[in-house]
Amino acid sequence: MTVRNYISFTFFALLTLTTTYGQRTQDKKSYTLAHIKNLYRQINGYKNYKTKIIEDAEEFLGHGTDNGGNLTGYYKGDSLKKVIEWVGLSNKVIQNEYYFDNDKLIFVFSTESRYRFNDTTQGFDYTKLDNVFKGRYYFDNGKLIDTLFNNTEHTTTKKQDAAEFLTSSKDYLKLLRGC
Repeated sequence: MTVRNYISFTFFALLTLTTTYGQRTQDKKSYTLAHIKNLYRQINGYKNYKTKIIEDAEEFLGHGTDNGGNLTGYYKGDSLKKVIEWVGLSNKVIQNEYYFDNDKLIFVFSTESRYRFNDTTQGFDYTKLDNVFKGRYYFDNGKLIDTLFNNTEHTTTKKQDAAEFLTSSKDYLKLLRGC
């Protein structure tokens, strides 16, 4: 084998291996995302959950909020499947829905809605909310694997939320089990 053929063969082999590895990684991610979406549909489709509710924001956030907050855990048997965190602030409402499979966080659906400002009264209209953010966070084995946002305005700061979601989900699992 000549040096030229050897170099060509090596280059072709590396190119093939790199392409194959990239495809396998993408295939695994696609499979994982499809699996998470399927679990999400199953969890939301089930209608006979037992619920545990914590209505004091201080108990799960560590501090009070202007318009309250609550944490609701949805149990199928002894298994926590979903947690909804609702937080009312002076100018907005934040809701995070945490989804679990075998006590591991797999998905978070996060929304943020702001109260409309009334120019006439120079205050917020607490009967009208405008959705300003929707985010979807996909997790596998404790790591963020994908995100999807409805607008790019919040993308930078909201990606940082993923680490907080992982921490909060572990805290909420313990807290709701202790109720």
